[in-house]
This record gives sequence, structure tokens and C-alpha cells, in this order.
Amino acid sequence: MAKPTKKTTVRQPSSYELMGARIQKIINSPKAQQARDVTVHRLPDEPAADWARFLEDVAESENVKIEHVDSDGVRLTWTVPAD
Repeated sequence: MAKPTKKTTVRQPSSYELMGARIQKIINSPKAQQARDVTVHRLPDEPAADWARFLEDVAESENVKIEHVDSDGVRLTWTVPAD
């Protein structure tokens, strides 16, 4: 008798997770890390609600400053706390 096969479902990342991964890649670039400064923009296909959630999440970070540069862009600067 054949064994029943298990169906594994692969969860697709949410639009917020995809946007977060894109922004994280920008922030983690060597140039951004050295400058501790980066400007990011919401892409046309990214939901405005995801962008607003991202800005709220970043605003909760203690060592990050947000400066709005235009309607869909922000400049993020950060400091690294001394140990």
C-alpha cells in the first residue's frame, strides 16, 4: 500500500515582509553602514499601509532619526550605542 504524501505549503511573504527585506538590504549595504545614513522611498507597488507601519516601527527605535524628504521617502540616520 502506498504511503499518503504530505502536502507542504510554502507560506508566501507578506507585502510588508517583502518591503522590509528590500529596505533591510539597503540599510545593510556597506556604504549605508559606513555613513549610518540612508534614504529610502516607498515603491509604487508597495501599499501605503505597509509604508505607514514601517515608519511607525522605525519611530519606536531609540537610535534612529527619521527625516521626511518627500511624500514617499525618508532619510534614516542612526547611531550605534556605546557598550
